[in-house]
Amino acid sequence: MQFCSIPRSRKEMQEFMGLAGRRNFSERYIKPLLNAGKIEMTISDKPNSKNQKYKKVNFEVKN
Repeated sequence: MQFCSIPRSRKEMQEFMGLAGRRNFSERYIKPLLNAGKIEMTISDKPNSKNQKYKKVNFEVKN
């Protein structure tokens, strides 16, 4: 997750993890992280954009 502290593309994330297969990577890693609220899209209104990147969601701790 720390790797996505700055926005990263699917390709960058996939290369960092050493995995191949775009569709498999999206289904097994990106979609579950998006659904869990751990990462978010930088271009949320265009999920299939070639410029799409993902970044870690920063949670604020309230006292």
